[in-house]
Amino acid sequence: MDTPVLNVEARETTGKSQAAKLRQQGLIPAVCYGGGKQPLSMALEPASLLRILRGPRGLNSLIKLQGLSEERTVFVQEIQKHPVQRTWLHVDFLYVDPNLPIIRRVPVELQGRPEGVKLGGVLQIARRNIRIESLPANVPDKIAIDVSSLQIGDSIHVEELPLPEGVKAIYDQNFTICAVVAPTAEEEKPVAEGEEAEAAAAGEAGEEAAAGEQKEEEKQDAAKQEAGKEKA
Repeated sequence: MDTPVLNVEARETTGKSQAAKLRQQGLIPAVCYGGGKQPLSMALEPASLLRILRGPRGLNSLIKLQGLSEERTVFVQEIQKHPVQRTWLHVDFLYVDPNLPIIRRVPVELQGRPEGVKLGGVLQIARRNIRIESLPANVPDKIAIDVSSLQIGDSIHVEELPLPEGVKAIYDQNFTICAVVAPTAEEEKPVAEGEEAEAAAAGEAGEEAAAGEQKEEEKQDAAKQEAGKEKA
């Protein structure tokens, strides 16, 4: 698969006022770092990057940046958005060496309807993405799992995942990805309006905690990769 090219403009000056001027011109500021290289500041058209990220590999699209003092192959590391308008404010790119393995987070996609669900069970999803290590060009867009044969009481753990050749999962414990469980009386009871709001708030808090944990893991992964490249 050909690596998509993103044309960017190198920029010498930084700061809030400069960033505001760029946004008035329909551009957004960005920076590329990693690999022991000097960080490079740039500006880009968000629509051009969005077209790439809407491709099959999404945020795991490997991208070539052109228009800088040197061409760099990168992944999108973070996109900062306006808290209300949700427009893009800034993009962080992570430089990668095509010949060295990298750790990335990829989504897990469950396919099929479990036999246990047909019999009244409930499919519980514990993880929607996992961390993998592979060469940059081999990072998969997703990990597909066929769950159609799962019966009530069955589960799938991370070490059982069907991974492409050259890709390995990164984990400390063999955690559960999904499971089919028997419905409980609690699940069958109607939820009162107040309880529903409380559950929703708890769910949002859980998602925020998971997002924080994910960011911390990504920082640790980036640090490990940086240390590995320095040794190389």
